[in-house]
Amino acid sequence: MKNPFIYGEVVTGKDFADREIELGEILRDLRDGQNIFLVSPRRYGKTSLIVNALEQLQKEGFYTAYIDLFKVSSFKSLLEQYTEAISRAAETKIDRFSRLIRDFFPNIHPKVVITPDGRPSIEIDYEVRERRAGKLFDEVYEAPQRIARKRSRNFIVAFDEFQEIVNLNGEMIEKGMRACLQHHDRVGYLFAGSRRHLIYDMISNKQRAFYNMGKIMSLGKIPSEEFKVFLEDKFLETEFSLEAGVLDEILDVTENYPYNVQFLCHELWNNCLDRRTVSVEEVTLTMNKILDGQSAVYVTLWNTLPLHQRRTLIAIASSGGENVFSRDFVRDNDLGAVSSVQTSINLLMKKEMIDKEDNNRYYIADVFFKKWIEKEMI
Repeated sequence: MKNPFIYGEVVTGKDFADREIELGEILRDLRDGQNIFLVSPRRYGKTSLIVNALEQLQKEGFYTAYIDLFKVSSFKSLLEQYTEAISRAAETKIDRFSRLIRDFFPNIHPKVVITPDGRPSIEIDYEVRERRAGKLFDEVYEAPQRIARKRSRNFIVAFDEFQEIVNLNGEMIEKGMRACLQHHDRVGYLFAGSRRHLIYDMISNKQRAFYNMGKIMSLGKIPSEEFKVFLEDKFLETEFSLEAGVLDEILDVTENYPYNVQFLCHELWNNCLDRRTVSVEEVTLTMNKILDGQSAVYVTLWNTLPLHQRRTLIAIASSGGENVFSRDFVRDNDLGAVSSVQTSINLLMKKEMIDKEDNNRYYIADVFFKKWIEKEMI
């Protein structure tokens, strides 16, 4: 019998946990051609939400393209990924794919290659220099609108981890995209990111090209009662029984982080497969087993951190992460000067080890790492 709890990968269909409200909102806006900025911490199921939305829109007759900018490391790779995603959305047959490339990307001259699974892909034989990139990217930016108009079929384009463009010439790319995209009436765009401070600066800073360019949508945790229904159904459909309070304990120890909930449930299912009964005690035992299994990774990570950053993490884990720059917080946690705390917080944010909620509360991004700190360091 297959374990029904999946983590660490994109899930669709019955494996996709709830998000009905968010999914419905995204579908409505993209159908209307509304641009959306989806902002979410890592491990909240952002990518799965995007993929499920695109699958539904494709069934409704839209062309849909998904571009993961986390994989982009150069102008050339961005140009290849963008061109391939748009082309593959509009054509799958090799002969038509090649013709579409010639028709809509005449200045790029990409080379069509066949992947091991038989699908067409794109390679560019030359390095894309920054001074020439603008003209080439304009051609790609305009392609979804041109294809949609010519074929009378609207396009949806989703960018995942959109903040990664700052690693290239982000300002140039943003300005070029805005100049083209703001005129597209046959294309809906979704820009998603997990480094929230970078995304928020893109869309709230009046000096940035994407200021006020679309609707901002923040992805929160799945409501506890809805999540419990999903989890219970998964256990019951595989003939497991749950003792009273188990689901509350699962959500409590994982602090309702979607990835960690699925991870813990996956391990619980494996550990309880022989007896098909999950108890509150088993939740504790499985959680400790997970922390022990991750310990080597966390010890290595911990040893890379300077002393003050370690102490800052301990303070956030033990004190809750509120008012971290206040005199009381700094004094109570023996963190020295406020300026030292600010430096450590900024560096930990850049390392994506901590994040900040809208109410300015800081938290450790990996709840299992937090639990390990509580267990081993406090």
